[in-house]
Amino acid sequence: MKRKAKSKAEASNADCSSHGHDTNIFLLPGTKNKKKKVTEKECVLRGKAASSKNEDERKMKRLQEKRNRAALEAKSLYLLKKHAIRDDVYPLLFSSGTIGQNESRRKRSVRAANFSKAGLKLYEDAKACSNKISDKLTDDENDGLQKQTLKSSCMLPNEGNQSKDNGGISMMCQRIEVVESITLKPIPELQNTCAIDWIAEMQPSSSSKSCTQNAEETSSVVGQMNSIVHSSTGGPTVVHVSRPSSVEKEREGLPIVMMEQEIMEAINGNSTVIICGETGCGKTTQVPQFLYEGGYGLRGKRIGVTLPRRVAVLATAKRVSHELSLSVGKEVGYQVRHEKRMKEDCSIKFMTDGILLRELQSDLLLKQYSVIILDEAHERSLNTDILVGMLSRVVWLRQKIFMEQQEKVYKGMEINPETAATPLKLILMSATLRVEDFVSDRRLFHEPPLVLEVPTRQYPVTVHFSKKVDYRDYLKQASKKVLRIHRALPPGGILVFVTGKAEVEYLCRKLRREASQSETSTAAEDITSILNNSIEEPSEVSDSALDEFVVEDDEDSYSSDSEEEMIEEPNSVLELLNEPERLASLKAKFDAITTGANVLPEQNLSVTKETSEKSRDMYSGLWVLPLYAMLPSDDQLRVFGAVPEGQRLVVVATNVAETSLTIPGIKYVVDTGREKVKNYNYRNGMASYEVKWISKASAAQRAGRAGRTGPGHCYRLYSSAIFSNVFPDFPSPEISKVPVAGVVLLMKSMGIKKVENFPFPTPPLPEAFTEAEQCLKALEGVDSEGSLTPIGREMARYPMSPRHSRMILSFIRLLRRHPRCSRANLVLGYAVASAAALSFHSPFIYPSKENDDNCGQHDKRASIVREIRKQREVSVRFRSRTSDSLTVSYLLQLFDSEVKKVRKEDFCQKNSLHFKTMDEMSKLRRQLLELIFHLGGAEGEFSWCYGTVEDVESAWHLPPGDYPLFLEEEELLCQAILAGWADRVAKRARSGPKPSEKDRRAKATRYQSCALSETVFLHPSSSVSHTPPDFLVYTEMLSTKRPYLHGVTAVKSEWLVEHARALCDMSPPLPQPAACYDSSKDQVFCWVSPVFGPHLWQLPLHGMPAKDEMVRVSVFASALLEGQVLPCLMSAQKYLVASPGTILKPECLGQSRVFNLLKKLKVGGVVVDCRAGLCRVWRKNPLFLRPEILCWFHEEFWHLFDELWQKMHEEILLDGEQLFLAKKKKRKSEKKRTKL
Repeated sequence: MKRKAKSKAEASNADCSSHGHDTNIFLLPGTKNKKKKVTEKECVLRGKAASSKNEDERKMKRLQEKRNRAALEAKSLYLLKKHAIRDDVYPLLFSSGTIGQNESRRKRSVRAANFSKAGLKLYEDAKACSNKISDKLTDDENDGLQKQTLKSSCMLPNEGNQSKDNGGISMMCQRIEVVESITLKPIPELQNTCAIDWIAEMQPSSSSKSCTQNAEETSSVVGQMNSIVHSSTGGPTVVHVSRPSSVEKEREGLPIVMMEQEIMEAINGNSTVIICGETGCGKTTQVPQFLYEGGYGLRGKRIGVTLPRRVAVLATAKRVSHELSLSVGKEVGYQVRHEKRMKEDCSIKFMTDGILLRELQSDLLLKQYSVIILDEAHERSLNTDILVGMLSRVVWLRQKIFMEQQEKVYKGMEINPETAATPLKLILMSATLRVEDFVSDRRLFHEPPLVLEVPTRQYPVTVHFSKKVDYRDYLKQASKKVLRIHRALPPGGILVFVTGKAEVEYLCRKLRREASQSETSTAAEDITSILNNSIEEPSEVSDSALDEFVVEDDEDSYSSDSEEEMIEEPNSVLELLNEPERLASLKAKFDAITTGANVLPEQNLSVTKETSEKSRDMYSGLWVLPLYAMLPSDDQLRVFGAVPEGQRLVVVATNVAETSLTIPGIKYVVDTGREKVKNYNYRNGMASYEVKWISKASAAQRAGRAGRTGPGHCYRLYSSAIFSNVFPDFPSPEISKVPVAGVVLLMKSMGIKKVENFPFPTPPLPEAFTEAEQCLKALEGVDSEGSLTPIGREMARYPMSPRHSRMILSFIRLLRRHPRCSRANLVLGYAVASAAALSFHSPFIYPSKENDDNCGQHDKRASIVREIRKQREVSVRFRSRTSDSLTVSYLLQLFDSEVKKVRKEDFCQKNSLHFKTMDEMSKLRRQLLELIFHLGGAEGEFSWCYGTVEDVESAWHLPPGDYPLFLEEEELLCQAILAGWADRVAKRARSGPKPSEKDRRAKATRYQSCALSETVFLHPSSSVSHTPPDFLVYTEMLSTKRPYLHGVTAVKSEWLVEHARALCDMSPPLPQPAACYDSSKDQVFCWVSPVFGPHLWQLPLHGMPAKDEMVRVSVFASALLEGQVLPCLMSAQKYLVASPGTILKPECLGQSRVFNLLKKLKVGGVVVDCRAGLCRVWRKNPLFLRPEILCWFHEEFWHLFDELWQKMHEEILLDGEQLFLAKKKKRKSEKKRTKL
């Protein structure tokens, strides 16, 4: 420190002398200040002073903030007062419902005149309109408007007192224009009236600029953003629609039409909206029309609507196109599985949820859609749940891209309107949606979506419960209820809900038979009905009294709305007989029976006759139609057609008619309260069908079918106690009842590694994810770490389950290994047909256990026996003894060979086949065949190299005679099926625990599945059941009376190691049999003992590539000397000094010729253990191994060794197949010569 001070002083003195200041002052260095030690008392005092100082600073800061707030508030009040809007100008503002609508010239001129009267500035659009006033205005009005327009156009906001008073109005109008022009505005600043100020702040401006100049500067930015938004979205554009007058009348009564403005404002201002509208409010047909009229389907964008069933897709597309006066296939299109009717520029597209899910896989952002509507979301199907989770991310991503794009526009950057991104709107619609699953889950939506409720149904529906419940024969109860409605109630169709196809057909037959029996020909039944019907039916029932009328049955029923609607019943038959009118009616019936008259005397008819006549005069019979999913499309659409005159429509349906369908004329619903549910056990893969009670939400949907076209009644064949205490609130989502392997594979292909973290509305069970991972590992779709394998990526590209896609890819790979297959195109046709057949249930129609009640027990048994014999005849004619799927494939080939639809129907009827199932299989087969050539490409491991699609189709449509496949071709197909269902293998149980008495009575072969320890049975209807194999693969295990295997294919045990390697455990290499060289594969193989599955089934010995280098080199050296590698050495075996087998003996390793040969084959880090490796070394060094091989021959052969060495170099250049084929031909020719 002293040195530094001294240097500073010297520098200071030098500085003074340098400036020419002569002085005798000498600057001494400063002394170091010694720090005093601070006592504890002084620290306390200093702390208090510092705290008091900080407190004073905080007080001053708070005081200053208070003053700033007061000043800001005063300034705000001043600005609000300065720019206050006068009361007389409020009518000039646009309402939210008219923003963006096109105005007529007359309206624009009138608006310009009103602006001029108010003293507001006239803008360019108004000027243009004011110069072109409609000729309909009178001359006086025209002159007045022009004068007012010219006067107002010369005014500026800053001129005169009036302009000062109305300056706020003009600025407000500017802001309205900007906000009106931007309909999709995610940036918060654009959502208020200060949007123009916010845009102006982004540009450099001076205080000297006027308001008009600022507006001109900002107009370029707004105009550019406007052009982008309006060019890619509907924006404020309004599409005018001319509807028929009848449609307009019907729309007036729909509750959702009254909420059009509220719904559109919610959609425009929110990215996700949930619409909960009760059944009949019109949401399915009207919301797409709202969006179409709002311009969301213009400028290359499309409105997408998903529905759960293809029936609803077809019907809704047809209805919407009719209401909009558009044509189906142009502006309004639809796409379902195997059927597409739309153009590329269509505005509204109706589709099933699976179609949209596949579009998401190819285009994650869904760029061609502006709005996606997921209708009937309450059904919670598997695809719908996946779509909700995926679209929640797509909406956020599209919004983010749009905001980034807007920021670029505000900075003055140019963006191509054709590639500009727009926000995506998501709308969830349902009548009974469980909103909590979507609103409360923050993982699904970061912000809870807006929920809109349409509270009222179109027409009231009165619900009636039964006091007594028949748990078994509910079909008989439903039949009685339908007949009583038909006999007693006013006009109106009847809709009956049952569980499945068999019940639909049985009830249809029963109702047709009952309706065909006239009352006059069955007088005895009428007497019974009079005795049973102890209710005095009114003589007239009008439509206005519908809500107060209840049909009574043997089972007492009551209305859920009012107990006063109950009609008292007579307590005994005596009370009925005491009534003279009823007694006269009975006498007339007895007279009719005794005389055999077909018509009862007119004078003997009572009030009951008059009552029944009034209801039967309306209808002479019942027009009974079925409706279920597997019904052909033409038959499904019959329910929407015209009903024959004088007949009442009765539709017997499954839950297909529960949603999104409006069957015209339905006023009465008979709800059995049951549904057939398929349950799936994730632990053992067993499925089972069970008839269960429906949910309260489903019951509400069914009741709503009665109120679509008018007031209706719903008759529930169960009590209110069961409804309240037993019925669940909502049905369980489909994702909790089906395998999710396809879901996991799809999401992994889209980059979602941890599928468990995906925001499902209802996450699947952990067991479901475990089962899916095990399935994909067995199919080799994922590796041990859960990442996709190359074949797994290919599997995800096919729009089908992983098992079916794995089967097709395995077949293509197998056939590429057999290039000499002469009928490859035909076999490919059978492979694709098998995949299509395994995607559906069996197309065979089996004899129904439910027959007509009027048939005796003997007749029932005889009819069942006839049907079984017919089935056996069909199976014998077309049966494949190796696979059920190949049997169906052969039938499908015969089905496709028929050109006309009538002949195809005759073929199905003749062979007891379901026509729609066969037709769907045929369409899927063609679709899969096109996908193979489209996805496989011209080159690659999974591309088809034997021909084109036309070649395969021509081979498939050749008229077949007998079963066309050879045994080798069948084995290739069976191996491909095994690869797709590798984890569903069963072994025939020849021994094991003693079966139970019930199992012994079963005439079916017992098997043991690798998935469970219990005994399972091969179904007797299987094509393989006549010659049961030791090992088989099944596609489904269904539990009915006992667990049966369906979709069976016979396999060989040695195939399991190759196609189900993931489930096999290999033993260490066996010493015996010894390792060997395979000349066809050019590899050294060792033998192992494999076991399969958790039951450790022993499989035949399997050869696999040897891993030990020493073993590979020794076996290859021995095979080389024996002539297995190069056949020319076979002829020189007699000149060898020792047998080549000595190389494999451990005790011979000490011999010099053995040691030198093995040492030479291990050159540095390169091991020569195959023909290809030896060829590579010989190309570099032609003399490699010459001395080592020469020492294995006798000396007398050495003069011939050069010729042998030359042949060895020639043969090494040939392929293995060419090499040994030539050798075989040589041997055959030599054998012929010796014979001769």
